[in-house]
Amino acid sequence: MVKFPSIIRLPRSKTFNFTPRHFDPIKDEIAERTSRIKREMELEKDIKSNPNDADKEFISSINFRKKQRSNNTASLLQLTIAAFLGGLVIGWIYYGNVIFYSLFLVFPVYLYFRLKGRFGKRQ
Repeated sequence: MVKFPSIIRLPRSKTFNFTPRHFDPIKDEIAERTSRIKREMELEKDIKSNPNDADKEFISSINFRKKQRSNNTASLLQLTIAAFLGGLVIGWIYYGNVIFYSLFLVFPVYLYFRLKGRFGKRQ
């Protein structure tokens, strides 16, 4: 095929190069545990060889583990928002727009009592 010269430059076809990555949390946790245990064993050997070294003993007594927090506050907030919206829809079905008017009356009272402690103690 003969290529003729042209003014318009066409893009060349690009090949898609994708290298998949595999993440194994169990394998990473095992590797982290073994490295931590090896460090602790090395520190214990150093302490046994130099028993008067108080700094190494103090460092070996500290446990550098990750603290795993369960995020219960987010799920509780989601549950509260879902219950509020569900109650709002059910109230709208049973009572109509009156539920929105009562919400406009109740919400400022809630905000007042919620924020009263923060702004009321200023001097």
